[in-house]
Amino acid sequence: MSPKPKPKKRAADLSGIAFERLRQAILTGELKEGDRVRESRLAAEWDIGVTPLREAVRQMAATGYLILQPNHAPVVRKLSGADIREIYALRELLECYALRRGWETIRPCDLKQLGELVAKANAATNKSRRLQAQFALDAELHQLWVSPEKTPWLASILERLLTFRPNLMKVLSAHAAFVDEAFDEHRQILAALKKRDIDLAVERLGYHIQKSGSVLAALTERAASGQHRERSARDPN
Repeated sequence: MSPKPKPKKRAADLSGIAFERLRQAILTGELKEGDRVRESRLAAEWDIGVTPLREAVRQMAATGYLILQPNHAPVVRKLSGADIREIYALRELLECYALRRGWETIRPCDLKQLGELVAKANAATNKSRRLQAQFALDAELHQLWVSPEKTPWLASILERLLTFRPNLMKVLSAHAAFVDEAFDEHRQILAALKKRDIDLAVERLGYHIQKSGSVLAALTERAASGQHRERSARDPN
């Protein structure tokens, strides 16, 4: 008996594969901020059809990763300091609301797991492992009060605001002092949660998000200013 032919993948499956491939290319730096996305070239390089890749590009633009331009190739979005400040101002409003709304769903076992991440970071013997544990705590803590099942609209909006988190974490990872400060702020939020002090937890969360946004915006503007000076030095005219 001849083997059954493998079922063909649906268009939705192919566009989903293309979307994730494109997303990873941006997050890993394979496609950098400001790069043009040449659909036909990438489709050939990645062995993906042009049609599903084009649909993936449209979806990526909807999430904020790409900028679509009439008669021009899409461009990987580059965040400005103003963009970051606005994103973090929105995050502060929404996450503080989410924490108050989801307060009763936070379980002792959730807090215990976060405490283990704190201990892991404190026990790390080298910078790389400490940084990895600190970022893991960051990701897990901020997901604690976001429930796609119970608050799908809120979760969807926050997911979009967090789209650029990996890129911003790369910026922050070069500044260990700022990462350590954020880590200490996360510990303070966690301590308030363990005390069951919702007002204190919300206050510390709001302060942490405000400060993180200000730091990342300043670092982004400083980097942009340095790049501008370099270009001016190479081409004074």
